Amino acid sequence: MTSLTDPEDSSRQDDRTRIGFVMSLWLTGVFVGSLFGWVEGKQNHVYEAIMLASLLWPAGYFLFSRNRFFPGGFNPATIAALTLFGLFCGLSSFVSRTPLESVQYTMLTMLTAFVVLQFNTNLDAAQYEVGLKSYAVLMAAVVSGFAAYDYVPGHRLGGGKGILNPASFALVTMSVFIAAMTIRRVFIRIPIMFAMGAVIYLTGARASAVAALVGFAVTLAARRRITEANGYVVLLLCLFVGIVVSAYYGDAVIRGVSDFFAVRDPHRGLESGGSGRLETWKAVWHLFLSHPILGVGFRAHEAMLKINTSAHNGYLALLAEIGVFGFGAALFLTLSGVWKIWRRNQDPSQTFSHSVLLGLACGYFVLAVFERYFINAGNPTSLLFLLSILAPALSDDEHAAAQPAGPTMHDYYGGDDEELVSGLSR
Repeated sequence: MTSLTDPEDSSRQDDRTRIGFVMSLWLTGVFVGSLFGWVEGKQNHVYEAIMLASLLWPAGYFLFSRNRFFPGGFNPATIAALTLFGLFCGLSSFVSRTPLESVQYTMLTMLTAFVVLQFNTNLDAAQYEVGLKSYAVLMAAVVSGFAAYDYVPGHRLGGGKGILNPASFALVTMSVFIAAMTIRRVFIRIPIMFAMGAVIYLTGARASAVAALVGFAVTLAARRRITEANGYVVLLLCLFVGIVVSAYYGDAVIRGVSDFFAVRDPHRGLESGGSGRLETWKAVWHLFLSHPILGVGFRAHEAMLKINTSAHNGYLALLAEIGVFGFGAALFLTLSGVWKIWRRNQDPSQTFSHSVLLGLACGYFVLAVFERYFINAGNPTSLLFLLSILAPALSDDEHAAAQPAGPTMHDYYGGDDEELVSGLSR
C-alpha cells in the first residue's frame, strides 16, 4: 500500500518528536559541563568556554533541524519585558565595579533566553513530558555517580572533593526530584525520588529540601483533577505510615529534623540570624537604595558587599544589581509565566507535564529566597525555571480547554439559542 504521507512532513514530525529528548540532553550537559569546568579550573578560561558551548549548542540544532529557529507565538508584553530586562542589565554595566563581567553575563543570559524561547516555540505538552522524564533519568544517574565519587564521611555531600559546594549540588538535585514526577511508572519514579531526596539530605541544604517539598506538594495539588482514586489511596496510605513511624520514633525524628535544619547551631541556626543572612539582606537593601534606577551592575553586587560573599537572596540581589525597572520586568515575566503554566494546567491533556513545571517554578521561588541568584543560566534548575516562565501565549484552543466546566446557557434557559451563546462568549 502506498503511503499518502508527505516525506518532508514525516521528517519534520520526526524532528519534533526528538525535541523533548534534545532538551534533556541540553539540561544534563550544562551540569556535566560545569563539573568538567570546575575540575579544569577557572584560571585558564576553560570553564567559561565549556559553559558557553554547553548553553548555546541547541541554537545550532535548531538552525539545521526542521524545527523553527526564530521564536514565535509569544505575547508582545513578554517580549517587551524581556527586552527591558536585558536593557537594564546592559545599562547597569556602566555603573558596575566589574563592567566587563556585567556585560559578559548580560550577553550570556540573553543568548540563553533566546535558546529557551526556541525550545518553548517547538515544545508541546507531550514533548515537555518526554524531556522532563528523560532529564530525570539521565540526571539521576549523573547525580548518583557524582555523589558516590564525592562522598567523604564527616563532610556534607557536595563539598567532599572541593569540586562543587553542598548548596549548589542540592539546588541541581532538587529539580531532578521534582522532574521525576513526570515518570508514569511508579517502580521507576519512586526509587529516583528516594535517591534524590537522600542526596539532598546528605548535602544538608535546608533551602533545597524545603523547595523540593513545596514543588512536590504543588505538583500533587495541580494534578488533583486527573488523579485516580487509587492514587489518592496510595498517597494517604504513605502519609498514614509516615505519621505512625514518626510518632513511634518521635524523639529520633525531632532530633534528626532539628539537626538537619541546624535550629540550635550557633553558626547556621536561628540565633545566628540564618547564618548572618538578615544582616546581609539589610546591606543589600541599602545597596539598592543607593542605586535605585540602574543598580550596581548585573552580577556585581558581590564586589560591593563587605559583610558576606553574596546576598544569599536572589530577589534582593537582582533588585540591587539592575534597579527597580529591570527587576520589575523580571517580576512581570515571572508572574505572567506562572499564570500561563497554571492556565495550561487546567487543560487535562496538559496537566501531567505542566503540573511539574508549576511545581518546579514554585519550588524555585522558595529557593531564590536563600540562593545567590534569581535569574541565572549556570545550572539546569535555573534553566528549567526559565523554560517555565518564558512560555508562549495561550492559543484560542488552550484558552477554551482551560475554561472550567460549568453550567451552559441551555441549563439556565432550556433553549439552544446559538447566537446568544456565541455573542456572550465574545
